[in-house]
Amino acid sequence: MWGLLVLGLTLMWARKDAGAAATLLTILSGAAAVTQFLSATKWKPAARASSAEQVDAAADALAAEVRKQWEAEARRRSLDRSRRLPVRCRIPRGSHEIDLDQFVADFADDPRRTVVVGEPGSGKTGLCLLLTLELLRRPEARRVPVLLQISAWNPAENLDSWLLSSLLDIYPFLANESRYGPTAARELLNQDRILLVLDGLDELAEDQRPAALRALDADLGSARPSVLTCRAAEFAAANAGGVISDSHVVELLPLPDEAIAGYLRESTPQASVERWAPVLADLTERTGTPLGHALRTPLMLSLARAVYADPRKDPAALLRVPDAEQVEATLLDEFTRQAFTTRPPSPLQNPAHEPPRWNPEQAERWLSYLAREFRDLSWWRLWRAVPTTVFVMRGVLVGGPLAALLGWLLLGLFGQPGLGLLLGAAIGVSGGTGLGLLPAEAPRRFVPRVLRRGELGRDLLFGAVGAVAGGVAVGVLWGGLYGVAIGLVFGVAYGMVRRFTEPTEPTEAVTPESLHRDDKRAVLFAAGLGAVLGGLAGGFLGGVVGVSGLGLVVPVAHPVLVGLLGAAVGVLLGAGGLGLAIYATSASSRFNTARLWLALRGRTPVRLMAFLRDAHRLGVLRLVGPTYQFRHELLRDRLARRS
Repeated sequence: MWGLLVLGLTLMWARKDAGAAATLLTILSGAAAVTQFLSATKWKPAARASSAEQVDAAADALAAEVRKQWEAEARRRSLDRSRRLPVRCRIPRGSHEIDLDQFVADFADDPRRTVVVGEPGSGKTGLCLLLTLELLRRPEARRVPVLLQISAWNPAENLDSWLLSSLLDIYPFLANESRYGPTAARELLNQDRILLVLDGLDELAEDQRPAALRALDADLGSARPSVLTCRAAEFAAANAGGVISDSHVVELLPLPDEAIAGYLRESTPQASVERWAPVLADLTERTGTPLGHALRTPLMLSLARAVYADPRKDPAALLRVPDAEQVEATLLDEFTRQAFTTRPPSPLQNPAHEPPRWNPEQAERWLSYLAREFRDLSWWRLWRAVPTTVFVMRGVLVGGPLAALLGWLLLGLFGQPGLGLLLGAAIGVSGGTGLGLLPAEAPRRFVPRVLRRGELGRDLLFGAVGAVAGGVAVGVLWGGLYGVAIGLVFGVAYGMVRRFTEPTEPTEAVTPESLHRDDKRAVLFAAGLGAVLGGLAGGFLGGVVGVSGLGLVVPVAHPVLVGLLGAAVGVLLGAGGLGLAIYATSASSRFNTARLWLALRGRTPVRLMAFLRDAHRLGVLRLVGPTYQFRHELLRDRLARRS
């Protein structure tokens, strides 16, 4: 707003019209004050709730999205019945053991508040995934299971607030007010339409776990079905006071040596059985060996199977490692290196498993940095690892020259190119500095959607900014009639950007790539809309007002040519102004700056999205909605400790 004010005053000064300049100053100052007041008071329309039909539709859409998300992850983790590890669990109250499939079926038949405990890598997250999918297969189920990482929660924060923000973060289409109303996500939680599967209590700080249990007990209660996972020792310490003593506690048991040997024997191709013979003999003929102790968890057994699937590696080398802890460290290290080891492509290669393109040493270094800095790898939050001064300098170095060019072109038409250059540079530097200090917006997507009465006020408020920006200056320069007309055009442009860049229901699973792509499309939509409407406004002024009325000094007299010139200037200013304004604080803009900055410092690759996608495909990362996470906390800890 203030940049436009300076530009308008300079135009007045260039035309020696001090009276118009004073009028412009008064009007724009008042408009800016009103806009700032409305922003400060966070004006919103009267609250309303989603209807029962909208909540039902949101629940159906959520169930479909959760199923799509976790079925893909289950396939990637080989959790189908034919390749599943023979994990068993124990119900302490009855002291009896059952296999994992039986427990999953029993819980789906009779959901209750359940705590799943086990040692690191025992399969707690895999169990959560299987439970989620089994619950979704029950057509009579009223609740939609949603798997969340509770380690992302600070117990000092209200649980309901965190659940709501997490739900909208992972499944942003629930914020589609035109389809589901304004409170669909909140109503799903309030009406007990979601069965929470909370994974990783042990990943919270030790002093936070008791508070987390108290909050879960107070807010969810024992009558509301839920699943919570934690390491056994950590849960016992956090629940020492019996905060949730009425929970159904299930303990995942270590794999016995004979089960480990049986799995390796059945899953190994016949041509490779001989390589595994010493390991199989150690597991079946001896008890309590370091290797047997290390492989008793599904995580370590699956890592061993993956690492030594390479025929060039000898699994018997594990027998020479002196203790179980070192065996685990060896498997974690070798797994990361093995995942990124370049293999020659096969003509029968599945495109979904194409050979990696990254140097293993570099990949390990990049992953180590990401493991130290992030628990959740959300591309739109990468900017938090970059100093604010970087974004300020980006705004200055990019915004300054671009605004100077626009100013030179615009005021050059009025016979003041030098002044336009200086003024544009000043506005670009000041605007770039201000925009660099603003926080990035959440990822957005372009979606044409119908108008709902309850949303009209917010669209009008956003459009009013554009109307003031485009209309007041034109009105002071060339008359009130033109000002009203052009103000309406710019108001519609800004309002349409607000209307058509909202979260919406995806046609496919929400992934990091789709979210990034949609955010860039929203910026292009803003620039394109600015170009179209700016061209219309410029053509209108050029064709109707004419050269003399505009004060232009270009040697053009024909009305059509003047109109085309005005349209060209309008396209440039509309696309540049609205496009740059939206792009400057967009999530994709901040991400691009952050990844380039980190790449220059050797922290991450330039093609970071492609690297994360490959790391997920190779099993190093897992995918939770649009967010990447390390496959297991043990793997993240191991990578984070490397220099």
